[in-house]
Amino acid sequence: MNIVFVIILLLIDAIGTIAAWQMTFLLRVRSGLFETPLPIETLLPIIFLTVFWWILFALRGMYRTPLAISRFDVLVRCFSSFAIGILLIFILTFDINDPINFNRLFLIHYGLIAFILVSIGRLTLRVLQRRIRWRRKGLYRALIIGFNDVGKKLNDQLYHYPVWGFQVSGFIDDEINEGEHLGVKILGGRKDISEIVNSEKIQFLLIAQEKQSQAGFLDIFDYCNSPKMRFMIVADYDQMVSGLVKTVEIHGLPLVEVMPISVSLRSRIIKRLIDILVSIIVGSLLLILTPLLGLLIKINNRGSVFNLQKRIGRFGKEFTMVEFRSESGSGESGATSDRSIKHEMHETGFNRFLQNSHLDELPQIFNVLIGQMSLVGPRPEKQEIVEKFQDKVPLYRRRMRVRPGITGWAQVRHKYDTTLEDIKEETKYDLFYIDHISLALDIKIILTTFLMLVKGDRK
Repeated sequence: MNIVFVIILLLIDAIGTIAAWQMTFLLRVRSGLFETPLPIETLLPIIFLTVFWWILFALRGMYRTPLAISRFDVLVRCFSSFAIGILLIFILTFDINDPINFNRLFLIHYGLIAFILVSIGRLTLRVLQRRIRWRRKGLYRALIIGFNDVGKKLNDQLYHYPVWGFQVSGFIDDEINEGEHLGVKILGGRKDISEIVNSEKIQFLLIAQEKQSQAGFLDIFDYCNSPKMRFMIVADYDQMVSGLVKTVEIHGLPLVEVMPISVSLRSRIIKRLIDILVSIIVGSLLLILTPLLGLLIKINNRGSVFNLQKRIGRFGKEFTMVEFRSESGSGESGATSDRSIKHEMHETGFNRFLQNSHLDELPQIFNVLIGQMSLVGPRPEKQEIVEKFQDKVPLYRRRMRVRPGITGWAQVRHKYDTTLEDIKEETKYDLFYIDHISLALDIKIILTTFLMLVKGDRK
């Protein structure tokens, strides 16, 4: 996502909606043409509406740079967004005793003027962007996966039509080591994607495989861990006629953008808000319980009250996970400390209580609050565990595209893993969760975890 482009769009939307409010006020209040029973010129509604439109436009994907810069599409999306927004405001402010009042008429005029002003601003930006692209400036840096007839044709079209916004930096191919087309060379194979993406500052991977397969696509997603990477494939005939994908045609070549994780912005926002709300509530209770638990931990164990453990989080970033100490030695608690043997606990009644009740994991709620973890997600792992299994377990790296969780689908459906086959099975559950993230699934996992705690079933 081009941050400069997004900032300009935010400014256009803010200026357009603020100017619309002022123009509507002048028209309906100051002009004397309409009855004006209420003074409306205040700063608060302007701030509220500006933030409201930013959030609504973001949820509708209007800050995502499109490949096809269509002026008609700009008008349609602006009109539909303002129609939805004004309708929402109508519903939220509906007065059954006075359904058609001055405020309603004011909002209708405001919505129409805002639509016109924002549309003019966005259309002007699109025209300027097209002109800039024709001069081969501000283009996305891209790699083409596949040095074949499809890949070469795609490179040819993008070279002659820079208005689509791509500058191809190289080809990726496992079968051909050397080759060049229109000055663009083969830079390596699939296993080199991550290194090439970083060195060439790639923003798009364009997949042009002649023999397409889901496994092949997943391999590419697995090798590329960049959180900002966007993926497009050249759709085949079956995909086009099935109507299951929406393609963008680049002079005869149909492209479709695919997401390695199909989680909408709305779902991500809701999930994060729930994480923050629950962590604040639980964290407040934990602050009250910590002195008592800390005293009991010091009586039963050597060392500090808390166990600080290095774990790998989202996009491979290391963070410090916090737990209550539940063993007498200095080792880490949890199955991830050693995959070769089953977890060994220090056998005291209090330690068993901490572990079986999962109270030792409560401090992780602070990792959730600051965004290092989530309530629900894959199990957080140590660096050595990730390095050991990322090349042995298919799509293991894909687990790191979401925040690790205090609990998760694999945790409630599978036991602590002790063998490579166990880890493969756990990874399958994690991948299922990543591909089906939803509020309903998170609630199901949390309720299942709670029932397991009540029954004393520790996995």
